Amino acid sequence: MRSQSNSRLLKCVLRSDSVFRLKLAIGLLSLCFTWTIIGAAHAAQFSSIVIDATTGRTLHQYRASQQRYPASLAKMMTLYMMLEEIEQGRMKPDTKIRVSHKAAKQPPSKLGLRYRSSIDARDAMHALIVKSANDVAYAVAEHIAGSEAKFARRMTGKARQLGLYDTHFTNASGLYHWRQQTTARDMARLAALLLERFPHFVTVWRLREFDYDGKTYISHNRLLNRLYGAMGMKTGYIRASGYNLATAVQRNGRRVIVVVLGSDSPQSRDRHVAALAERSLPRAKAIAEATLSAAQRKRAAAWLNRPASALTAKSGQTDSTQSWKIQVGAFAASNHALSQLQRVRRVLGTHLEMAEESTEPIEKNGKRIYRARFANLSEPQAFELCDKLRDVTPNCLPIGP
Repeated sequence: MRSQSNSRLLKCVLRSDSVFRLKLAIGLLSLCFTWTIIGAAHAAQFSSIVIDATTGRTLHQYRASQQRYPASLAKMMTLYMMLEEIEQGRMKPDTKIRVSHKAAKQPPSKLGLRYRSSIDARDAMHALIVKSANDVAYAVAEHIAGSEAKFARRMTGKARQLGLYDTHFTNASGLYHWRQQTTARDMARLAALLLERFPHFVTVWRLREFDYDGKTYISHNRLLNRLYGAMGMKTGYIRASGYNLATAVQRNGRRVIVVVLGSDSPQSRDRHVAALAERSLPRAKAIAEATLSAAQRKRAAAWLNRPASALTAKSGQTDSTQSWKIQVGAFAASNHALSQLQRVRRVLGTHLEMAEESTEPIEKNGKRIYRARFANLSEPQAFELCDKLRDVTPNCLPIGP
């Protein structure tokens, strides 16, 4: 009797063990299949395109017409709508943009605007380009259209007018919504139109930093300091989109628009954009620079908060004036900054003959830091010198006016 009971128990154990192994095998196969599908879907998200800004000819494309999430590249259309308001005289640099409860509650990236506060339109423009602030995008949408939903419908309508037939907007910031989609081709076209139709605002896309409410915000676009001729435009990221970037690059009278959507990291995105620009610029046609009127320069200068004389008469023109700097390090002690300047001067020799060295103190997180810089350089000189210093100080940064 006892042996029969033990036999039944052994069979149950064996049967349970087999069932467990079968379930485990099925579970592992399902997991592998899911990982494969996710990996394939993620790989399929990547798109890129390069167009010649002069002719509109496509110089490179990879899945450029496939649907993607724009992320903060949607703010290029928000800025397009804002620039139209400026051109039509409905928005001035000191126009107050009110902050609603919904605007203040927007998720990061944001300035942290408070409910019932306001922000000048000039600061709002800079915050959209440099900080990619979602609370500012929402406030701008409400200011122009009364609500973000109405503004998004206007954005989509404007996209149709501009020939962007594969783009649909549902908000002003680029935050995730399943219906908000675009293509690399449409984003390249939008970037080209922003530069073509508002040539006097080309300089605003190159903003590397701006000050607001006692804080200095640094641009997310690292290529401004790493790729000679980069003209800024817009970066973007949400989990569903990956890392996006739309930029113009101009050298020797040639301009290309480069768009990369869905990169795995900001580093791989920047490397890919730089490689595409280097490969495509020699094949681009010479661009006919738009000559800016005195009125256009005056209007743009007001939005940049600088004198009109500081802007070149040619839109997008490479800055050949000696208004650029390079930073070769930042140190806790001024004598260390001076030592770095002397070291760099020894390495570069006559290349720095006309450059002026300085140690500029700043307060950061309650501590004083000394920035080692060389001034009195042109834009080409700044990028060339940083390239020569790559082995000496990989953190060399060209700094524009």
